[in-house]
Amino acid sequence: MARPAAGLLLAAAVIFAAALSASIATTAPGPHIADLNILLPPRMTNPVGYRLQGSDGCFSWSWDHHDILSVQPEYNVSSRCSTSARLISIAPYSGRKETSVYATDLHTGATIRCKVFIDKISRIQIFHHAVKIDLDELATLRIRGFDIEDNVFSSLVGLQFLWKLVPKSSVASNIHHLVHVPLKETPLSDCGGFCGDLDTQIELEDKGVGSDLYVVKGIEIGHEVVSAQLLEPQLQHVADTITLTVAEAMSLDPPSPVYVTIGAFVHYKLRIIRLNTVKVIDLPSRHHRWYVTNSSVAWIDGVMGTTHALNLGFTDIIVEDIRVSGHIQTSSMHVVIPHKLSLYLVPVTNASIPLQGITPIPASNIWYVFPGQEYAISVKAFADESDANEIHITENNNLKLESSTIEYWILSQVSHDVAVTCDWKNSRLFTPISEGKGFLTASITYQKGNTSEAEVLKHVQEVNVCRKVKLIINGRNESSDIIRLPWAPGVFQELELKAIGGCGRTFEDYRWFSSDTGVIYVSASGIIRAKRPGRATVKVFSAFDSINYDEVVIEVSIPSSMVILPKYPVEAIVGTELQAAVTLKTSDGSYYSRCDAFYSFVRWKVLSENESFKIINMTGKLSTFNAVQSAKGVQTSHAYPCAWTYLNATCAGRATIAATLSFESQSSFEPFDKPIILKASSTISAYYPLLVFQAETGDKFGGYWVDLTRLQTGLQDLDSTGLDELYLVPGSSMDILLLGGPERWGQKVEYVETVDVLDEPGGSITSSVVVQSTPSAKESLYRVSCQLRGKSKLLFSRGNLVGIDHPMPAVASVQLVVICDFPSSITLIANEPANTLDAIQTVNKVDRGPRRLWASPIIVSNGRTMRVAAVGIHATERAFANSSSFA
Repeated sequence: MARPAAGLLLAAAVIFAAALSASIATTAPGPHIADLNILLPPRMTNPVGYRLQGSDGCFSWSWDHHDILSVQPEYNVSSRCSTSARLISIAPYSGRKETSVYATDLHTGATIRCKVFIDKISRIQIFHHAVKIDLDELATLRIRGFDIEDNVFSSLVGLQFLWKLVPKSSVASNIHHLVHVPLKETPLSDCGGFCGDLDTQIELEDKGVGSDLYVVKGIEIGHEVVSAQLLEPQLQHVADTITLTVAEAMSLDPPSPVYVTIGAFVHYKLRIIRLNTVKVIDLPSRHHRWYVTNSSVAWIDGVMGTTHALNLGFTDIIVEDIRVSGHIQTSSMHVVIPHKLSLYLVPVTNASIPLQGITPIPASNIWYVFPGQEYAISVKAFADESDANEIHITENNNLKLESSTIEYWILSQVSHDVAVTCDWKNSRLFTPISEGKGFLTASITYQKGNTSEAEVLKHVQEVNVCRKVKLIINGRNESSDIIRLPWAPGVFQELELKAIGGCGRTFEDYRWFSSDTGVIYVSASGIIRAKRPGRATVKVFSAFDSINYDEVVIEVSIPSSMVILPKYPVEAIVGTELQAAVTLKTSDGSYYSRCDAFYSFVRWKVLSENESFKIINMTGKLSTFNAVQSAKGVQTSHAYPCAWTYLNATCAGRATIAATLSFESQSSFEPFDKPIILKASSTISAYYPLLVFQAETGDKFGGYWVDLTRLQTGLQDLDSTGLDELYLVPGSSMDILLLGGPERWGQKVEYVETVDVLDEPGGSITSSVVVQSTPSAKESLYRVSCQLRGKSKLLFSRGNLVGIDHPMPAVASVQLVVICDFPSSITLIANEPANTLDAIQTVNKVDRGPRRLWASPIIVSNGRTMRVAAVGIHATERAFANSSSFA
């Protein structure tokens, strides 16, 4: 059927008017409706409805002629506000009718008028998007109606149609090329009724008649005649017919346009697409022929599709499906001179698949890569300076990619499957293995004319293999899955992160990033600051390579508890200093990575009955404390001190060191709804040095006298430093007493007291000294017996080992040298109450004559009893403690 030109012009005018109306509606303020003029057919077998859509208002609806038109308001689901109405023609045809519908906005009172015309259908037309349909492809056909003046009807939904499919062929054939697909079996949707009237159209098909919407599918190559007839009384003569072509969807590989150099052979692949599946056609194919439009530029094999580039220029490569007239696929070919050669670096996974979100890295002065990451290197040639016109490199281009080294990386072939999947032409796998620098050189050959000599185009790329970027936390090259930082109002804990690797030398060679700057701020030099409780990830990138990075998760929380750090001694010798420190914990018992920002908020106090400890002024102690931390390198489950103090042990005894951290609540931060009050305490102890004292006097056994009464007063009243040497004659013995050292800590901490006899090297196999413990309820008494001549060292130790609330051992030691020997002389002590060391020393200095007789006599009163005692003297002029066995 011929298409009147006036009808097409009228349709174009309607479309333009609708576009103009929509344009005005987007700019004019106030309520709007989608149509100002509507054309509907009269009531036939079924009523024909049309949705009049409003916007930017809440409407009430009214109309002039209730006998020819019905208006049914539609309401939003969320409110009783109508924004659309269903217009239905309800009267049979009795001539052209005209009425109006009024939409009044309930908010502004504005009324919009829509004129509605009702007239008879004069003709119909099948509308389509293309006359050629691919095999297995769905196509929608829609009928539009026109009145006698070629005005377009706004809707034909509800009218009945008869659709027919008839094969078009020069010979009689019952093979259809199209098949009808029921609407309910298609993926079409009416958007819940707001995109169309699909439900009504499906109901008509279910009744065995057609609607104004028809879906077909291509099933065989060829032509099919599609006709539609209006099935309404007195309108069966209204019909339309079109012819559709069904063909295979073809594509060529390489895709158009193709840029090649002179002499290149391009082996085109012909692909067809059916059921969304691509299939490569085996060549030669009896259904396809190939040809070029410019045979001076390229030659093509008419059955195989192989093309040979002959001269510079342009031509079209065409493949035709001879089963369907005019069904061709075209690819343009440009024969050019290459302008530049370039390399592209693509990071890949272990399966040689490109990393998501990473674009290929083009050639530059230096490529930065790192071991552990695999890459693909693609070589591309271009016809001009831009990267738009890539040249299809073929075998005659003699592509080479060479390396200056095998020490720093490995070049290998890309598997065929990966190359096809990733569309990697002319690529190599590049695997860095160690740090270093080298060069990659790519080259191709080409001709400027079909008789000229081959020329070479090269590109040299420098590659620098760097170490993997790694975070350094707390000054140590350690790995950590998570960093925990404390937060409290007004306290913003900082922690310095450093990075190594990535060919970086200064902090400017790294880029820092925080996933949530409201929780964690990170500076350009890697210092992080906790700003509020939460969780964030901090990443550090190499400034030279954005995929070479390391990251760590940081949790910021309000401290839940405070404990004394169990990495410092709890016992100290009187006169020395004791360190104490606290750390904070999270709600799950984890230590914080750093918390020294809380130092000034912790208050220390010592509780003691005898003031055994006093807190030392901390001025100048901070650097000393940090130096101790670094020197010791001591950590307990990665716990760092938040606050610390020093205590001076003034006298022996126990005390309690207590720490308190407190913050008042602030309503400005919701999670911080109550005060923070954290406490921690620990028992500490001070003890006197461990000393040895002689527990027995020797003035009755040829030895010196000892004032035993002084031992009862305690170490604090003794001015002696204890006994360090003891002289005994073989066969004699002496009791000694240990005073000082740590007291027993408790039942759950093991207490040790030992004595070791250390004979001098080269001495007798049998020890010259025997030490035996003497039972005593309160004192540590030992009897030292001299057996043989010799010199021995006695090492006495006692103290507490590691146990509950006693994290480090506290064991004191003292050494006593025992000389077992014979006296080299004897000194007589006359007219003295006791053999004191002072008296012995005085007598030793007395002038003597022959046979060691005193030069001056001792004068005594007649009848007086005088005490005379003999004391053994060693060759070193030291007095023996006991010489009784020598008597």
